[in-house]
Amino acid sequence: MDIESILKQIIAVDTTSVLSNEPLVDLISSLVEGYGVSAYKMSSHQSGKFNLLLTKGKPSINGVTLCGHLDTVPATGDWDSPPYELTERGENWYARGSCDMKGFVAIALSTIIETAVTDGCLAVLLLCDEEVGSLGAKHLIESRMPVEIPKSVIIGEPTSLNIVRLHKGHISLSLIIEGVSAHTGSPHLGKNALVEGVHVIEKIHAYAKELEEARTPCSEFFPELLSFPILTVSKMNSGSAINIVPDKCEISMGLRLLPDQDKHAVIDELESVIKEHCTLPWTFAELSDNPTMLTNFDAPINSLLSSIVGQEESQGVSYGSDGGHLSTMGFECLLFGPGDIAIAHKPNEFVPIKEIYQCAEVIKQVVKESC
Repeated sequence: MDIESILKQIIAVDTTSVLSNEPLVDLISSLVEGYGVSAYKMSSHQSGKFNLLLTKGKPSINGVTLCGHLDTVPATGDWDSPPYELTERGENWYARGSCDMKGFVAIALSTIIETAVTDGCLAVLLLCDEEVGSLGAKHLIESRMPVEIPKSVIIGEPTSLNIVRLHKGHISLSLIIEGVSAHTGSPHLGKNALVEGVHVIEKIHAYAKELEEARTPCSEFFPELLSFPILTVSKMNSGSAINIVPDKCEISMGLRLLPDQDKHAVIDELESVIKEHCTLPWTFAELSDNPTMLTNFDAPINSLLSSIVGQEESQGVSYGSDGGHLSTMGFECLLFGPGDIAIAHKPNEFVPIKEIYQCAEVIKQVVKESC
């Protein structure tokens, strides 16, 4: 089955993260039926959400696993063509998810359908809700895989066909400041949590600027402008009415650490900043942690893929992937896929057609060498 045909069908199913992905999981299961592929539909973290594992050959840790996520961000904004119809214009295919990352999913499905596995195992692991915190991957590590699959993993995030062996993580943090409400005609009877929040944010931002000076051995693999840990104050919620002194202020932050940083040390430093400067009662909590990814340079999958594409240098990226959670299970993960992450979440998302077929040829070689 050709890649374009598969891609048209899976693009047509809206898998925005707020929706159930079961229609697409069932469609994919039907597409591979009759090609010697075993399909395992695995319930995930909530009703209507599923991970899907496809295998060909004898289940084994030897071989290669091709991994992708099935969800997409919403198709908002102005589109020049219907976002859920694969449209060819010039040298590109346009649609929501064409780049991030149904283009690679179509490559993986075509590969497992067409490949005759002679040794080891070829697996395709398709996960839900990557776009909202890699929830499908997180659930997978908390449960169990139905069968053994290869430990060498290629995750098809859009990297413009560059090999990425390390990326930052993303930790979501919450600070809640408790004040005392009062009528604004008598503000002395209250304690303004919002004003205190603004003061604390100023100090947190100063600490974030200090973090920009931090460097670790992993920094050399990231672009200079992204070679440090990033702390972002991203949300603030406070107040119920203009004539009431706010009694609560909620501040949300995102922390992106380098793979070789001590998470607890940085969070402890941040908490010390809050403790020093916040004069009202407060609570500080970690909401979620999408882990960093760091695969050894000498990992067999990195050596093999690098030899095929001719890439000698290591590259890191400042965004996360399902590879963070999968790495905690002992998988050796690389990011490698068609398309540019810079346009992935925008209207008129596209993937270069040439890169789709270049990627398919590379994956075919990897599979031939691995299984």
